[in-house]
Amino acid sequence: MDLQSFEQLEDRVTELTERFMELKQAHRKVLDELNRKTGEMEVLNEKLRESQQTRVQIHSRVENILKKLEFLKDQRD
Repeated sequence: MDLQSFEQLEDRVTELTERFMELKQAHRKVLDELNRKTGEMEVLNEKLRESQQTRVQIHSRVENILKKLEFLKDQRD
């Protein structure tokens, strides 16, 4: 190999090293974003569970009110 071939090889290794570092940084950013989104998803899932529980409670209370109204209606007749 002549000196020019070594220079080309050195340039290529430098390019690959720089590209590797760029990809490593991009990967880190993607992982950070994934962790952030996972946290957001957990918060939203908890809110959803709370909303579902509230919905069930409201449904139960409405059913009780309707039963009481039905009872009053039956008593009136």
